[in-house]
Amino acid sequence: MNGTNKALMGTAAGAAAMYCLSSLLLTAADLFGGESAGGVCVSVINIAAIFGAGDWVVQTDFGYLGSLGALYGALPTGAGLSATLFLSVGFMLSAMGFASSPSRDVKGGDTDPREYLFTHRPMALARCLAMPWNSIPLFWGFKKAPVAIPIAMLPFIAPFALIADLALLIAFLILWAIMSLKIGSASKRDRARYDSLTHYAVCPKCKRNFYQPRVKCSCGLVFGYPVPGPHGAKIHTCNNGHSVPATNDLGGRGALSMVCPHCGSGVVTHEAKPLVVSLVGARDSGKTTLMLSSAESLCEAAKSKGVMAEFASPGLSPRAWGAKGRVAPTAPGELDSEFLFLRSRDFPEKEIMFNDISGSEFEPDRDKVLFEEYYKYNDGIIFAIDPASVVAVHSSQSPAKGSKPTPVSVMESFYHMYTEINGYGPSVRSTVPFAVVLTKMDDPRSSAAAAEGAEAFLARHGQGDFVKIARSAFENVRFFKVSSLGDGRNAAEPLAWILSENDEDVKRIF
Repeated sequence: MNGTNKALMGTAAGAAAMYCLSSLLLTAADLFGGESAGGVCVSVINIAAIFGAGDWVVQTDFGYLGSLGALYGALPTGAGLSATLFLSVGFMLSAMGFASSPSRDVKGGDTDPREYLFTHRPMALARCLAMPWNSIPLFWGFKKAPVAIPIAMLPFIAPFALIADLALLIAFLILWAIMSLKIGSASKRDRARYDSLTHYAVCPKCKRNFYQPRVKCSCGLVFGYPVPGPHGAKIHTCNNGHSVPATNDLGGRGALSMVCPHCGSGVVTHEAKPLVVSLVGARDSGKTTLMLSSAESLCEAAKSKGVMAEFASPGLSPRAWGAKGRVAPTAPGELDSEFLFLRSRDFPEKEIMFNDISGSEFEPDRDKVLFEEYYKYNDGIIFAIDPASVVAVHSSQSPAKGSKPTPVSVMESFYHMYTEINGYGPSVRSTVPFAVVLTKMDDPRSSAAAAEGAEAFLARHGQGDFVKIARSAFENVRFFKVSSLGDGRNAAEPLAWILSENDEDVKRIF
């Protein structure tokens, strides 16, 4: 049991034990004083007397105790001592029930293996009232035969168990009310904070979002996200006794090992607000290089504003930045998202997540695999276009077999998948920011696009339909030209625009 449960149980059990002990002492005084000559009565402290509304002692006559007078008289020590002896054994057996395993059992089951609060465990009141009777299951555990002892002494256990139940009922209700108020207040604050600063998380492997992940304890036990509730207001404890923070004060809960509730893979959330950007474009359009340059420029801008960047996936690390000029083509199929965290004392932590999708997935003649989660939880989309390939296709009257798809064909392929996944009708325009980016502007072959705007360049080189489709499919479209290998912060302009459209805190970085 954790410290909170020990305190709760100790308070309830201590009050009941003291109440029973006082009753035993009063009973013994009556027996030795001869005041119970007509039978054996158990004396109970009258709580009303504390408020001046009654006598200090009330005697409760348990008739079956009086019928055992012959047994007391047969003992040479006398009826008073004999009765006191038997009642003392009954009191001790009743008190032993408080220390038994059933009384101390607050553990959860296999699906949620963490301790409950003593006052909020399943059937908490019934299990609390059973505590003075638990000497029977306690002795049953000693190879079963000794259970005959508490059963035989049950007539002497019963008076004190019933008295203890009265004290336990009062103490339990008081403790339950106090803990419920604490939990309710803490839960309300925590939920409001989580909803305003985080709201949901995204798995980099399966790309699905979820309100809160599951948590993996240091001992390997996996259970629900720790929030103020029946397991504790500030601290939860797993079945193996390890403490787990139930709030994110000082970043405690956000640093836990977490598990995606959908696919079961490990995730890192830090309780940061996720901002997801997907990259779309033909093969060799410069998506991966643009992603690396954007991340590098973002981190440099953040550093200049005193914001710390944490690289949570190797694909966005400074080592990857150094190799951005010679990146290998993105492999087909579903890949893990790349992500990093931005941390500042001036605003809550943010998670920037990139979905880099192979250009081969958008080829018109390819069998389509609908990677639903790539496009379902997006805060922005970057459509990358290599201007040199646009010029080459436009200048060729009959494109060679196997040549790169045009922006129009890639856009049509992407738009078909996007609308099907999101269930959009033909008249629906997405509100997700859509950045059209001419990449590789530092390449001499892209000089044709240098003298005019990106939108005008596309229209003049036979891609007017692409512009029309983009504007009809998305409400918020902007065109950019960037140096993919990084030219100051030029490469981060599309990313900066998307992030700024979604979050005022990140907007201040740029």
